[in-house]
Amino acid sequence: MATQLNIKDDRNISGMTELAPSSKPTLSLLVIAFCALLWNSVFITQYKYQWYINDRESAIILLGFFIAGNAALLIAFCYFLVFYYIGQPRLKISNRCPRLGEKVALAWELPDYRSINRLAITLEGFESMENLYEEKFPKNVIASIKLADTADKRDIKSGTAEFKIPGNSMHSFTAGRFQIIWQLKLYAEKEWKDRRLEYIIEVQPHEV
Repeated sequence: MATQLNIKDDRNISGMTELAPSSKPTLSLLVIAFCALLWNSVFITQYKYQWYINDRESAIILLGFFIAGNAALLIAFCYFLVFYYIGQPRLKISNRCPRLGEKVALAWELPDYRSINRLAITLEGFESMENLYEEKFPKNVIASIKLADTADKRDIKSGTAEFKIPGNSMHSFTAGRFQIIWQLKLYAEKEWKDRRLEYIIEVQPHEV
């Protein structure tokens, strides 16, 4: 059971380890940028040709497509800045490799909290398995603990929570194509595009 701590008490978050999200939209942003550049190269060439033969009406239409390509580039660039620099959530944990049954402290900071309507953070443990063709089966959740769920801007901006790794669950484990994975899931409900991030933690077995 998670318990909220004093969100203003900085002593609770000193000496913590910052987590990095397990997935980033780098590939998607690169694909969007490449397609936009290819789009622009095609339409700017056609625009110059239509302008050269004095077909002003077609040239203006093609110019609109060129502007649309530039808009896609601008959106990809802005999203890159927001994700990696301006609005990147910061999650810190007291122990990145906790043991089963161990208490863990968590802290978060969201620089773009003003644009977030709701924040939810969940600890989740699940089984992951794929067949010989690398097709993944639906994951089987073995534990799910809600650590934070708030619409208060003050708590969204920064906060802390304390939780306990279920002692009767399975620790992180990998055997061939079967895995037990533990992760912290962050969900930020935003005005224009919700954000979902996952942070892997390595849960160790009970101390012998």
